[in-house]
Amino acid sequence: MGIDVAAGVAVTGAADGVRPPEPFVSGPGAYLRGLTEPVDGLVLAVPEQWFDTPGAARREALYGELAGDLGMPLRQFVPRAVAAAASLDQSSGRHLVCRLEADGVVAAVCGVRWQSVTLSSGVEWRTVGAGSPVTSPREPENPQEARRAALLLSRARVQARYRAAPLWLPQEMTAGAVLDAFAPVEQALRSALSPILAGPTASEGVSQILLGGGLRRHPLAGSAVQEAATGAPVRVLEEHAAALGALRVARGSVQAPETARHRLSLRVHRVHQGLLTEADLPLALPGGPVALAVRESGEEASSTSVRDDAHDVTVDVPDGHRPDVRIRLGDTEIRVPCPALRPGRYRLGLHSAGSGPGVLALRPKDGGETVLLPLNGPAGARTGDTG
Repeated sequence: MGIDVAAGVAVTGAADGVRPPEPFVSGPGAYLRGLTEPVDGLVLAVPEQWFDTPGAARREALYGELAGDLGMPLRQFVPRAVAAAASLDQSSGRHLVCRLEADGVVAAVCGVRWQSVTLSSGVEWRTVGAGSPVTSPREPENPQEARRAALLLSRARVQARYRAAPLWLPQEMTAGAVLDAFAPVEQALRSALSPILAGPTASEGVSQILLGGGLRRHPLAGSAVQEAATGAPVRVLEEHAAALGALRVARGSVQAPETARHRLSLRVHRVHQGLLTEADLPLALPGGPVALAVRESGEEASSTSVRDDAHDVTVDVPDGHRPDVRIRLGDTEIRVPCPALRPGRYRLGLHSAGSGPGVLALRPKDGGETVLLPLNGPAGARTGDTG
């Protein structure tokens, strides 16, 4: 199953293909509670903003509700732009995903390499507000009406006498009113695309523009984004495109790899041959996955230690102990201050966060509140080369 959390749409696979999209209004948890059939795999498409350090709290809240409380097989979070690109059968290339909403624009470049889709390296997503929400005129009823509207708007841009003409017949919004209302969105679009298209991979060009959002069928949307993106062909997406792409990732027909950029480890104590020894518990390796739930084949452990509980790594924290969390960035070890934890056993998980090491999740096994620890490390916290 794939769910677009922001749009409130779910798409479920079937033996003969894909079932029609199902909208919901009360959140994914309420929707999943109402299902009568089991879910084999679940991927959530979430806003790009959720992939910075503060956004990890939102992902963790959903993980706790869906995986922890409901027992859903939540496999991955993916940015909505990546999920939208994953919804299509396409060959390798760079695809510009633009989402035009009534109050702003989101744009990102996705690299597509056969059946793998990622946000392009060195190119960040951009979100730009458009001021007051824009009301979109109704969609044209036929191609002839669409062509008339496009011609009228192009003339009204340069000749004021056309601004008073109605966009549709009978009278609704005039061409001038449509142009004026869309102007802030068009400006936001240029502001969002300018740094992306001038970025370090700009020379590679854009092979296709994927246009989504509530204003994707606005009569000015296609021409505006094509003009801003130097003429690449535009493809208008369906409203459920991100949910469909998330389903394809859940099925494994498309990969949306979320790989670690650093070697992450946690300093723990283990019992080895009857002796308590220090060890580094690997959490992630460069190029490896960022695991929502850290798992290990397990050794017996104690003290401030690690255990293997049905393949889930857990850390035991004694009363009054503040764990000394360390990470390795290349050959340099950094100590990350950890908040005081109440005694008990904690499961471990990771959330990616931009270009940094990510966020460590310490989930109390008894169901208490998760502790999120950003793994950035303060300046000057290095403990020296580890050799």
